[in-house]
Amino acid sequence: DAVRSSVRNEMVGEVAAEFDRVHSVERAREVGSVHEIIAPARLRPALHDAVSRGLASVDV
Repeated sequence: DAVRSSVRNEMVGEVAAEFDRVHSVERAREVGSVHEIIAPARLRPALHDAVSRGLASVDV
């Protein structure tokens, strides 16, 4: 029914807003879930370096 759907959507929105208030990429870095935050302009070189290091560490 429309009322139930509307109330559910409102509640989901409130839960999502609370999640967004608590969680951020900066917080993830602080608690160790993320090692580094890479700026978009540095992403391609950082990926290249990481892949190069990975390939250098295995026998291919």
